[in-house]
Amino acid sequence: MTRIPEETIETVRTKTDIVDLIGEYVQLTKRGKNWFGLCPFHGESTPSFSVSEEKQLFHCFGCGASGNAITFVMDIENSPFTEAVLKLAERTGVEIDSGPAVSDRNPSTRQSDEQRQMMEAHSLAASFYSHLLLNTVEGEVALEYLEKRGFSREDIEKYGIGWALDNPEALSELLKRKAFDMKEMERAGLCIMKDDGTGYFDRFRGRIMFPLRDDNGNVVAFSGRTLTSDKQVAKYLNSPETPIFEKSRLLYNFHNARLNVRKSGKVIVFEGFMDTLSAERIGVSNSVAVMGTALSDAHIVKLKRIAKEVLVCCDGDDAGWTAAKRFADSLQAKGMNVEIALLPTNFDPDDYISQHGGQAFIEKVIGNPQSYMSFIMAFAKRSKNLTFENDMLQYIHEVLSELVSRPSPVERDLYMRQLSTETGVSMEALGQQFTKLNGRQASAAKKVQESGPPPKLENGKSLTATDRAERLLLCHLLNDGVLFDRVRDEFPELFIQDAYQVIFIRLAGFYEQHGNPDFHRFSESLEDRDLRKVVLEAAMVERDPDYKEEEIEDCIQHLVQQRIKLSIEDKLNESKTAEKLKDHGRALELAREIIQLRKSLSAHGRIPVD
Repeated sequence: MTRIPEETIETVRTKTDIVDLIGEYVQLTKRGKNWFGLCPFHGESTPSFSVSEEKQLFHCFGCGASGNAITFVMDIENSPFTEAVLKLAERTGVEIDSGPAVSDRNPSTRQSDEQRQMMEAHSLAASFYSHLLLNTVEGEVALEYLEKRGFSREDIEKYGIGWALDNPEALSELLKRKAFDMKEMERAGLCIMKDDGTGYFDRFRGRIMFPLRDDNGNVVAFSGRTLTSDKQVAKYLNSPETPIFEKSRLLYNFHNARLNVRKSGKVIVFEGFMDTLSAERIGVSNSVAVMGTALSDAHIVKLKRIAKEVLVCCDGDDAGWTAAKRFADSLQAKGMNVEIALLPTNFDPDDYISQHGGQAFIEKVIGNPQSYMSFIMAFAKRSKNLTFENDMLQYIHEVLSELVSRPSPVERDLYMRQLSTETGVSMEALGQQFTKLNGRQASAAKKVQESGPPPKLENGKSLTATDRAERLLLCHLLNDGVLFDRVRDEFPELFIQDAYQVIFIRLAGFYEQHGNPDFHRFSESLEDRDLRKVVLEAAMVERDPDYKEEEIEDCIQHLVQQRIKLSIEDKLNESKTAEKLKDHGRALELAREIIQLRKSLSAHGRIPVD
């Protein structure tokens, strides 16, 4: 890793316009002094992501994400600090001088070193598995199976498909010979420690291996398919979640499909990665797949960055319909334009392509999708017999409830006419029921609006006076090293919340090393994203320069009093325990201490900071 001089980091930060940078990922619109857009870190349909051109900071009022240009790249690209600076330096034309390693300076770099080792091990494992499939006698059965499934040798090499031997220690022995840390390899999900602790064995044995790659194309996990017909053996075995693999963030084939999706504006979402591989082989190059049964907010954020439209294509069985409904609802709720491609009962995309051919799949399945509302009606009707009154009433209620949220009058009229035809209920009666449902929804929305929810933290809790005091005081400490020294000397244990206590300690180390205030650089030095968020939220607080000393004094006053109250509460609990244990001496001692604390609290006046 390259050590980057502090002045170079500052130059990179200064030359990077955060509005231009974030504008490459998010569509921003100026409102007042700031720019707003949809947050790239969580799914949302109403813009709550703010970018300040003046402060060169961003903040999301929805999820609490905050930062500057460098931390934005760190978070959006999942890059370590040094790599983020190098990317921005290249973008701004700043030359970086090489220097000694920084891994011992920055804990986040140590973490990235571990991740890099894990990725190198996965790359080695992928090459090993590929060699075993293509070049050994042991891999012939698996190779024959893949060829019967329509995979050419070119396909196998392109997708990096391999074979894991039945030998329980084949990969583990290779990793040991290559001097990988085996405890780290266990954390990476490649091997498992033996019960007696004498060594390690391979996680994957006797399986066809499909590499799973991150957004940059790095192998970070595997999915292994067994060839046995034993139903007690799982058909597919996936890597566990590790520091480099989270299935709620990884979309299979995203790194390959991204460019084609951007060009077409449309992405196809499949349930399984085999469906994506089948689609790729027939020339459909804009598809991804989830690694599991859930389409997460993180997945949707990725899709929104590259696509305007989503085509959901799941299996044709009941579970597939349910998954398609879940996917479509999530995408629709996040403001994406959704269509659903339906398959015949008990077909999955891979089976359909195998039996009917690629052209039929392109023309009849993905080329003939249903709109979101058409699919919702078909889904609601699947489990009902409309000759039964209760089923018919329930069907009407479900469809009208969905139509209430549709903004287009034309769309509502179209589907109400279709509903009338299907059920035999008149348009007039349906219109009356629709008006009633619409009125209820409007009334409920009005009540929520009038209630005016109190300010909240990103964890959903209301912002308390202590939260505000800690945040404002930290804001002052980030911008005033002299004030920090005074507070550290006079009130070394002032902060209440754990996060602020940790930040206070880290800030002390930062001032010792750098001397001058620089909240940008300080936040970048924090490897913990949650701590970084707290720091940058504090940095964005508006201070009143005319009443600086009064603000600081009020914050300290409140936090000192709060600490006394917490101490009283702790001693009251301890006193109750002492009384239960009949430790009367200790209970009396605690009572005296509580009296003194209460006197201190009631007599507490202004606390000067000079």
